[in-house]
Amino acid sequence: MRSFIFCLTVLLFSCSSNQKKRVDSILYNGHIITMNDSLPSASVVIVDQGKIIAVGGNAILNQFECDDSNKIDLQSNYLYPGFIDAHCHFYGYAKTLLSCNLVGTNSWKEVTNKLTTFSQTSNSEWLTGRGWDQNDWVDKNYPTNSELNILFPNRPVILKRIDGHAAICNQKALTLAGISENSELQGGEFVKINGKLTGVLVDNAVEMVEKIITPPSNLDLITVLKKAEKECYSLGLTTLADAGLDLETALFLDSLGLKNELSIYLYIMLNPTINGLKFAQRKGEYENDHTKICSFKLYADGALGSRGAKLKEPYCDRNDHSGMLLNDAVYFDKWCNDIKNTTKYQVNTHCIGDSANRLLLEIYGKYLKGKNDDRWRIEHAQIIDMNDFELFSKFSIIPSVQPTHATSDGPWAEDRLCNYRMKGAYAYQTLLNQNGYLPLGTDFPVEYLNPLLTFYSAVFRENLNVKNQKTFQSEEKLLPNQALYGMTLWAAKACRLEHRKGSITAGMDADFVLLNGDLLTVKKNEFKMIKVLKTIKSGKVVF
Repeated sequence: MRSFIFCLTVLLFSCSSNQKKRVDSILYNGHIITMNDSLPSASVVIVDQGKIIAVGGNAILNQFECDDSNKIDLQSNYLYPGFIDAHCHFYGYAKTLLSCNLVGTNSWKEVTNKLTTFSQTSNSEWLTGRGWDQNDWVDKNYPTNSELNILFPNRPVILKRIDGHAAICNQKALTLAGISENSELQGGEFVKINGKLTGVLVDNAVEMVEKIITPPSNLDLITVLKKAEKECYSLGLTTLADAGLDLETALFLDSLGLKNELSIYLYIMLNPTINGLKFAQRKGEYENDHTKICSFKLYADGALGSRGAKLKEPYCDRNDHSGMLLNDAVYFDKWCNDIKNTTKYQVNTHCIGDSANRLLLEIYGKYLKGKNDDRWRIEHAQIIDMNDFELFSKFSIIPSVQPTHATSDGPWAEDRLCNYRMKGAYAYQTLLNQNGYLPLGTDFPVEYLNPLLTFYSAVFRENLNVKNQKTFQSEEKLLPNQALYGMTLWAAKACRLEHRKGSITAGMDADFVLLNGDLLTVKKNEFKMIKVLKTIKSGKVVF
């Protein structure tokens, strides 16, 4: 009898050990780039309940099964972790879909023509637009609003520059905002000619107009947010760092995720407000399957293109001007103190100019004191004095950069900076060497959303869509694997998400992008053939 029971037990154990575990989906027959040093490549990934549960070769297929409809043949294409944009403006981009798109305009006349056409179908009280860049025009001077005043005498107009740090408004908008020749403010500029307003506003001056614009309805916002999400998925993006939102907007986006109206993952940097600080103190680090809130976004200065970036010395093409800080040093010190001593949140600060970077690096250092894992970030880190790079390493400060800025600004950056400051500008390899990792983003809608353009600019230091161009500062190129890490695991680490994002590893979120080519070996002249074939978010095909 005992012998019979023993044999039966062995038989049952054998049957159960040979039984395959049922899972939601199996991805097989692919070149899988894991971004996991312990298993750099694989051919099979097993997914269940939105998570990766196994990664390996064909042998692991013997352990799992799923419905045939959920077996995904990768057909020898290349699977990567879902791309992460470490610095963008998802909510802001969605709102631009309700306004006039001025990206790529070649003259002020083209801007006004597009706005006139747009105005005929727009029912909103305000006419809004974004995307013009005088640096792309034959006449590189700022425009004036005289034509806007003639075309739209009774309808307020605000058209933001591509970087969002400058705008031009008609007289109606200026009047509604209470802006006159006598207006003054800190951290901004009302551009004048012979003492008369031109309608061009820089940095904090733009906010004076923006704050009086009637916001779109939630229904309109949800429509364009879904449209923006769909575009992100088509480009392989599965996680976005939205760089600077008021708490109310952050919670609105979170509510859409909780209701499954949006599914893209958002790491949200809060604007520095009292409500935001109280939320951080009360809730601590906030995280669910759709949203993470664990940082504040400060703004030290403006943009180089609009000459708002704060430089240590004057601009070469405007020698009476060195840019501006958007607030004084006391303001930044107070926020760093409050965040460090009352929360566990990161501080992420927009710094373009070498003076702004130096100031915030010093203030950060005051509170971080030395090596640490707080992961405070400098957003953009665009122009650094050569003597200041070491501060990133000394205080474990993360530079978060956007490679397409380098190739977009390259044709005119030296006009602003002079040759002697260029060595510390857009210096991505030098920045990478400070802490050993470098998160990459796009800053969309300042640049286009496509992360493949980020990769191309980082690796080849050229603009993919411009012919016969000069390679921009080739000594600061990133290697292909460095650029890929910057769009995956390093971006996740900079957002405190490496426990769930950035690599194809068991236990991680099942976020993937399938490409038809190998980013680690692709040649420059072949790059345009690289396409997104499929995007998978939490185990579900979303593109």
